[in-house]
Amino acid sequence: MFRCRICGYIETGEAQPAECPSCGASSDRFVPLTSDEVSEIISGRTSYGVVSQDQTETPVDDTRRIRLLAFVSSEMFSPFTQHSGARYAVYTGDQRWFADNIPCQKACPSHTDISRYIALIADGRYADSFELNRENNVFPGCLGRMCARPCETACRRQVVDQPIGICYLKRVASDYRGETRRDVAPPPNGKTVGIIGSGAAGMSAARQLARLGYRVTVYEAMPVPSGMMWAGVPEWRLPRDVIMEEIELILDLGIDLRLNTKIGEDIPFQELVDSHDAVVIAAGNQAVTPVRIPGEDLPGVVPGLTFLEEINLNLVPDVFVGKRVVTVGGGFTSMDCIRTVLRMGAEQSIMTYRRSAHEIPVDALEVEEAELEGCEIMYMVSPTRCIAGEDGHVAGIEFVRNELGPPDASGRRRPEPVAGSEFIIECDQVIIAIGQYQDNSFFPDGFFPEVDRRGVPHVDAEGRTAHPKVFACGDYVTNPLNFISAIGDAKRVAAHVHEALSGTPIPVPDFEITRVPIEDLHTPNPLMAEGVAEWSTSSMSRRLRWGDNYTSLQRQIMPTLPLQERGLFADETTLEVELGYPKPVGFDEAKRCLQCQLNIFIDGDRCILCNGCVDICPVGVIEMISTDRIYSIDNDVELAELARAELGTNAVAMIIDEIACIRCGACVEWCPTECLTMEHYRPVPLPSRESTDLAIVADG
Repeated sequence: MFRCRICGYIETGEAQPAECPSCGASSDRFVPLTSDEVSEIISGRTSYGVVSQDQTETPVDDTRRIRLLAFVSSEMFSPFTQHSGARYAVYTGDQRWFADNIPCQKACPSHTDISRYIALIADGRYADSFELNRENNVFPGCLGRMCARPCETACRRQVVDQPIGICYLKRVASDYRGETRRDVAPPPNGKTVGIIGSGAAGMSAARQLARLGYRVTVYEAMPVPSGMMWAGVPEWRLPRDVIMEEIELILDLGIDLRLNTKIGEDIPFQELVDSHDAVVIAAGNQAVTPVRIPGEDLPGVVPGLTFLEEINLNLVPDVFVGKRVVTVGGGFTSMDCIRTVLRMGAEQSIMTYRRSAHEIPVDALEVEEAELEGCEIMYMVSPTRCIAGEDGHVAGIEFVRNELGPPDASGRRRPEPVAGSEFIIECDQVIIAIGQYQDNSFFPDGFFPEVDRRGVPHVDAEGRTAHPKVFACGDYVTNPLNFISAIGDAKRVAAHVHEALSGTPIPVPDFEITRVPIEDLHTPNPLMAEGVAEWSTSSMSRRLRWGDNYTSLQRQIMPTLPLQERGLFADETTLEVELGYPKPVGFDEAKRCLQCQLNIFIDGDRCILCNGCVDICPVGVIEMISTDRIYSIDNDVELAELARAELGTNAVAMIIDEIACIRCGACVEWCPTECLTMEHYRPVPLPSRESTDLAIVADG
């Protein structure tokens, strides 16, 4: 076998061909393959196979998101075009595809414009970044401290090293925003909406509807707003002044917040429905899940949510905390409990979880912080009974060790007890934190014709119940997830409430793609004063000035309060552990963002196939290949045939791996014909978008 040194074509004959059938190179450009190379080709372990030679082709995994940049005429011979190798499934790309190509934004349940708010932080525009956050996430300061971070799991930066600290950067925008623009209530549209619950879902729905002119009343049973953010999250994790600041920003829209008002007791549910044009149930999950073991009703055994509420709401003057506390459960509530008891005088705090460390639903950092503070975590154990002491108070809890069996409905291997492995942990307090569920006592029996096994009324895909005026959203419908999921669901349901009351269809999202001027790739831009909606290319202008630094920077570590200052064993529950990024650290983390809203385009008519973009790319994401090596997966058009019909049989396909591209702009700056451009994708602001007239320049 012989390989063409110009294009890689493999000749399987006994001698070199007089001319390469692929690129036209002469016979002296062919080199014989070694026996090892021949073996690899025959075994299919290399990508040397050629379509025209009937070699078996293995398509590239679609998750790589290979995009077709352009077809280019190869009349001007390019020796770099690859005519052999694996076939690629390519996307042609449309506006929706570019939206989906921002993985963090797609993964965010509220679809926060993440890459743009990070870009604004990189420009020192903290107030603008905060306002952009509030467009889709009404609690940026709160979620900057305790978001579940699905965006970071999806972040493309992990292809380089580690995900962007998206959650931490949300807090940066909040901490350094300076003066905050206050919302103004729009003219009333004559209709009212009542919302049950002032948590993440309830206040999100309230803001969305108030911005559309509805007079919104929020009914909250607790003496404080924000639901579980206040009642269920300790102050050392989420300061109360942060909650109140963001609640007040929402109330600026004229929302009527009624605390200490329990629907079903203070106001009958039917009266609530009769007094509003629509009602949204956003009541969350207030009831605690029992563990259903003997002895769980003993003194000293307490539900985790009840324990936290008593502390956070000051419901009990002196909350009992044992010296040796065992917490059952491995979720966020459990983590908050095991760290809180140490701050309230416990000498030993043990958490038990029925599955393995790999399956615990909290992130690794959470576990590390708990262990740093002295908490013990036991995996693969399940409680079997609580044991009473001589005084009738709990004195211990028995567990059985587990082993992983077949997968359950969640796809995880089911923990199964190991016979004879029981053991007892002596303790004087047991906290049960295995989940919460819906309290449906606020509406009368039979009000809804159908309820599910939880007692929750059936809702359709738009959040509607069987009653034409009643909708439901958030954790009340989905069971406990996380705050950002509740916010996203509330936004969606609020849109359907508006559609039902106004008759106005939900607008189809629109987008625009604008070119980044080539001069912005290498010319520093000053701090810009235009608003968020007019943001253009300021962060992109910094790309080449950062040089290689922005891809070599590691994820910035969140500064934390020194262990000896956290108030452990000192009845101190208010000292915030995470201190937030200082401005320089926040800037370094922001510039790690690969800015996925930026995309490379090629003008095929101006391309001369010089291969400069391929050579200059530091991560090798651009490739020139034969049209035989591509097929489209996002439409039914045979792209290769169209290209050859228009440009001839030697048409060249320019492709790019969108996952691996780091948006450095080097190819754009290098291109001698300026046929390469960087394009900026963004959603088109809707008429109701309040930040379109922002003109805030933050400090710094």
